[in-house]
Amino acid sequence: MSSTNSASESPLKNTLYRFLWVTMFASDIGVAMQTVGSGWLITSLAPSPFVVALLQVMTSLSIFLLALPAGALADIVDRRKLFLATQYFSLAVAAILSILTFGGFTTSSILVVFTLLLGLGNAMSLPVNIVIQTELVPKKKALAAMTLFSVAIYIGLAVGPLLGGLVVAAAGPWAVFMLNALSFVGVIVFLHRWRKPPERKLLPPEQVIGAIRTGLRYMRHSLHVRALFVRDFALTICGSALVSLLPLLARNEAGSNSILFGILIGAFGIGGMISGLIIVPRIKKISIEKRVTSATILYAVAMAFLSFQHDIVLVFIGVFAVGTALIIITSSLNFIAYNSVSSWVRTRVVSVHQLVYWGGVAIGSITWGIVAEIWGIPTALLAASVGLVIGLVTSTRYKLKPLTDVDMTPSMHWSMPRAMIDIDDHEEGSVLVEMEFQIDPTRSHEFESAMNDLRSVMLRDGAINWELFHDIENPSRYVMMFTSESWTEHLRQHERITKADLAIEQHAISFHIGKDPPRISHLISEDTSKQNHKTKKEDKV
Repeated sequence: MSSTNSASESPLKNTLYRFLWVTMFASDIGVAMQTVGSGWLITSLAPSPFVVALLQVMTSLSIFLLALPAGALADIVDRRKLFLATQYFSLAVAAILSILTFGGFTTSSILVVFTLLLGLGNAMSLPVNIVIQTELVPKKKALAAMTLFSVAIYIGLAVGPLLGGLVVAAAGPWAVFMLNALSFVGVIVFLHRWRKPPERKLLPPEQVIGAIRTGLRYMRHSLHVRALFVRDFALTICGSALVSLLPLLARNEAGSNSILFGILIGAFGIGGMISGLIIVPRIKKISIEKRVTSATILYAVAMAFLSFQHDIVLVFIGVFAVGTALIIITSSLNFIAYNSVSSWVRTRVVSVHQLVYWGGVAIGSITWGIVAEIWGIPTALLAASVGLVIGLVTSTRYKLKPLTDVDMTPSMHWSMPRAMIDIDDHEEGSVLVEMEFQIDPTRSHEFESAMNDLRSVMLRDGAINWELFHDIENPSRYVMMFTSESWTEHLRQHERITKADLAIEQHAISFHIGKDPPRISHLISEDTSKQNHKTKKEDKV
């Protein structure tokens, strides 16, 4: 492909996307500067591997706590307004931390708490951010859009630490915290100017708890999503060792030179920047499974290398290699999370992907902080490297398969039943749907296999249970039954069935040999306790 064609495919050609990319790039630089300021300050306030690792734990823990509610909320409210609120919150927290630090009031405990608060703002905005950036470009450019945003993060990690080191050396950590606060302004301006077309929805929005429950049910019955979460966890438990101990490793090599400290941390971002701009576009034809496996091996080798090296140049090379590997892994896993699910649940899946990823980072960070405290940083890095390889070997049975050739758009082929009774309260009373088949008994095993595939679709899209019954008196008769929580939730199922699901359903129906199509019945539960209560009141009268 020519360079001209490659350039024309860049999402940066899109004005809105470019505006968001630039503002997020500035914000990423601010976050990277904040990391240097926090890392430098915490090693001055409490130079303990455990306390240093605790900063990373706070960031990860906040995502672990809020990712799922944030994803559910983003799927049922205006994403632009939610994103805007998180940016205002993060701006205020960073500004207050800057003022406290300038006044000399910041202690290690205060720094850890404010790191947690900034993490909470990030946790609420992260799933929305990932989805919004892909909404601004055609779906075929989603991977390129995600990679470019990863590149922005890593450029920020390359430039931000160096700038942060310079600012810390010139003015102190408080100035870095204030610059981070100002870096949120660009995103806020974009969100005020962007006017997303309103979505027309016939049904009332889901409740947050119900949306969480439905999202978890979808993930439980999606093989591709389960594979993604297994790989997330296998990577992060051991891969978090270098990320959490990097400030202490860099400070040990840089001594009291904050500029050199920033350069060493910046090596991580430089590796990611080069990988995203040069390597990732050139390996598009390699399967995501092979990309992630190769990058994980590089990650493990680099950590083992760093455990033996103390020369500052070699440490820079090792950290650079980790950054190179990590952008290949994270952009690939984010793409799987975005591209392998239906649009109605996409933000929830992305949020749980982040929850599992950062939950693993939180567990790994505190674990390797304790290991480094007892046996030293080199031992912790070497053990984590071995663990990363073991995790890769044990998790490869869960293959990463982006559904690029699967049509996940709603099919809307389910017809509305003619309700002959009043359905006064759509949120009360479960719904039972029956579908009756006549099957050639000689093909019963094939039919049951096809119905098992359909079962996963029904449960994934909102059914709370599903069963297939075989008539013992009539071997050719089967009845499929599934239950929805409410009439409204069943109507949502009508909107969730995709064109890919339609093919699975049609395959199952193709076994039906009756003259008429399979008979479908809809039954809604009656609350007899209300009727009994009403009868008792009438009897008293």
